[in-house]
Amino acid sequence: MSQTPFFKTDCPSCGAPVEAHSASAVTLVCGYCNSMLVRQDNGVVDSGRDSALLEDFSPLQIGTSGTFVAQRFTLVGRLQVQYDDGAWNEWYALFDDGRAGWLSEAGDLYVMTMPVETDNPPRFEDIRVGFSELTFQNKRYVASDVRHISLKRAAAQGELPFVLDEDRQNKVADWRCEDLFITLDYSGYAPETFFGRMVNLDDLKLENTRSEDEIKESAGRLKGSIASENCPNCGSSVHWVNGLTSHLNCPSCGSELAIGKDKAELITANAMRTAQQSLFTLPIGRQGRLKNREFYVMGAVRYAETDAQETFENLFNGTNRVLTPEGQWSEYLLYNPTQGFLWLVESDDGWSLSQTQNTWPRLDRNRQPQGCGKLYDYGGKVEVAAGAFYRRIHSGDLNYYSDYRDGQNRKLSAELNTHEMAWSRSTPIAYREIADAFNLTSRAPHYTANMAADGIDKSLRIIMTAILVVVNLPALMMDSNSADPFVIIIGAWLLWTMGKEDGDED
Repeated sequence: MSQTPFFKTDCPSCGAPVEAHSASAVTLVCGYCNSMLVRQDNGVVDSGRDSALLEDFSPLQIGTSGTFVAQRFTLVGRLQVQYDDGAWNEWYALFDDGRAGWLSEAGDLYVMTMPVETDNPPRFEDIRVGFSELTFQNKRYVASDVRHISLKRAAAQGELPFVLDEDRQNKVADWRCEDLFITLDYSGYAPETFFGRMVNLDDLKLENTRSEDEIKESAGRLKGSIASENCPNCGSSVHWVNGLTSHLNCPSCGSELAIGKDKAELITANAMRTAQQSLFTLPIGRQGRLKNREFYVMGAVRYAETDAQETFENLFNGTNRVLTPEGQWSEYLLYNPTQGFLWLVESDDGWSLSQTQNTWPRLDRNRQPQGCGKLYDYGGKVEVAAGAFYRRIHSGDLNYYSDYRDGQNRKLSAELNTHEMAWSRSTPIAYREIADAFNLTSRAPHYTANMAADGIDKSLRIIMTAILVVVNLPALMMDSNSADPFVIIIGAWLLWTMGKEDGDED
């Protein structure tokens, strides 16, 4: 199995390349000069139980060209906006007919929009994700993403049609109707409206995209500098990251050195991430071939299932109830450099492949998918997030889910929180296929795609057999019928073998 590194950086001490093969690594050691590098907040890994943020995994670049609605376009600029929960790219596109538009890239979703005029847009303060509706060109749209954006951490490439003001604060609301998309930008005196549709990169017939090697080379490049000093005990060289370390051990003599105030926290985070790895069936950083494509396991998140009504009230009614876990499930983010992202879900119902939907289902007046039977509502609270994701996932994040039956095997799921709403479609997959794809040698976990009833415990079978004999013993002693012992023996044998699993050894 290939061990291609996820992330790379150059050692600030000697300039040699340093590679990380795990998305969960906190500390890297240069193989040439043994300098110890600790990832900083603006790198790809945070401490504790929160996820890291994947950056620049885009196949797009300045000069990429394609076709949208029979018109050729070229990407001439990029605005990368970062916010508390992640980042996304806005690519400035010029069309051959003179028009301009924006190709938005947010994780695993892409949308092309152009400026249009609208009448009577709603007040930003009145918009509620998943509930507010907007009518445009006789179609009904539902609010899908509402948030405040700061451009303080924004980055730009190429050419943009405005001056990038770092102090600029944006208020943005997105709206969805099947594959149609509207953005209302409230940053100016009057809201600007952009209209378009969701797109798949394959449908755009793109040219001059970044190659897989180019993506791997630039994705997650680490930033940081280290300081050096001689160990006061043995004189060996010791390296650390400025401003981030409090204590570290000399690599030569093991002496613990007090440097700053934050190193102990980083050590704790590293130990925590090591422990987190054992929580998940799929190792973070593993590469495998699934559905005829190579995928990397970029991150894993464990959710606690919570009561639907209590979750809804905490999210939207301002209550602060303590949510008691009623179950759990895990999700794994898979990444292919040219095909993008895919999710693997591991739950009590088995394994499934889940894909965020570019095209939303057609919704009825109650905002439920037409022709799909309702299954259940439930809440999900993030317990642990390890590795890296295209949006930051924090411990304690809360979502409200509604699942619907989509045909015989598939399932549609709506995920809702205070900022965004998304639809995904999942299809069952056998654990054996996953194990073969990612070279899992351990025994299948409790979650399997071919679940069967558990066998009856051995001690329970002994008790049931004993009860059968004791209950029938008086009748056996008082009745001379020779068939009774035979009936008891047969009954005991049936109880003993009932529910016994194949391969049990007594």
